[in-house]
Amino acid sequence: MSSRPIARLLGALAIAGSLIAPSARGEFAAWDQARVTALAKELATVTDSLQDTFLKQPAPDVGSLKTHSYYRLKQFVRMLRGEASMLATSLESGDGREQTVWIYETLMSLARSARDEAGRVFVTNDVGERAAAVRGVLNQLGPYYDPDFQRLPPHPNIEPRATR
Repeated sequence: MSSRPIARLLGALAIAGSLIAPSARGEFAAWDQARVTALAKELATVTDSLQDTFLKQPAPDVGSLKTHSYYRLKQFVRMLRGEASMLATSLESGDGREQTVWIYETLMSLARSARDEAGRVFVTNDVGERAAAVRGVLNQLGPYYDPDFQRLPPHPNIEPRATR
């Protein structure tokens, strides 16, 4: 059998697949400027609280295997706080999804990195509770910015009472 009919068939399937794929995506939550702005303000508040609580937590002993992760986590928390504040300010000034999606994407990247790093470091229960509050607000914001948003589940090493 010649490879030419197979190539045509595969080409036709690829074209059909590309036409179907966009409709298979989820849909954005209907944009509600007031609701998204309120969530961003809440996120700024809970990230402030997370940073304040994290900074009260004792740092690991110098030379500890956890020292590097602790300071990386400290940096992620600081950057997360800054991006949350920037998102709230931008939305309050009237910017919409298109103007703020890059801030949201940076926030989610930082949240995932902080979450990964926090799994390697001892965090106190109060830090875990603050992290859960941040996660909760991010889970509410997600559908406004990402049609295929996957909720961030609790992390059992960070959040109290989280299940594996």
